[in-house]
Amino acid sequence: MLYMKNIELKLQIDTFGGIVNALKRLRAKHKGKFLQTDTYYNCPNGRFKIRENNGNDFEIIFYQRPDKKASKVSFYLVSKIEKSQLKKEKNIFKEALGEKVVVKKQRDLWLYKNTRVHLDKVSGLGNYLELETEVEKAGKNAKKEHNKIINLLNLSKYKTCDKSYSDMVLR
Repeated sequence: MLYMKNIELKLQIDTFGGIVNALKRLRAKHKGKFLQTDTYYNCPNGRFKIRENNGNDFEIIFYQRPDKKASKVSFYLVSKIEKSQLKKEKNIFKEALGEKVVVKKQRDLWLYKNTRVHLDKVSGLGNYLELETEVEKAGKNAKKEHNKIINLLNLSKYKTCDKSYSDMVLR
């Protein structure tokens, strides 16, 4: 199976105003606002979840990445599912793997070149920013692009996070 690959970074943010202004100055594309519910299941070799986007778009997502605060490489697989299959899939995964935790968030999605910028308001946790630079699309310049947007958005002043939202909710 062919995994997709991102370079990722997660930061805890107080407010999004300055970052949104910077994204506009960079002419990043605003791709929309989403209400997301991620249902995580027990998985010994990574993280496994079903994502519900705005109640009308559904995905099964498996990913593996190290828990470290610096930028890291994430390997992931995504499969779309139909709304008619959602309940059945959730029941199968719950029975087979056990449900771990449910994470709800409001996500504001921006795109700068090959980097997705997520501005997330996570229930019970607060505000976070995630960068995901798509390695396949950016090619050999992926790390360079990733570091460039960190500098352009002046992100070095924020606290980095090494955990998934699911791990933080469980703490």
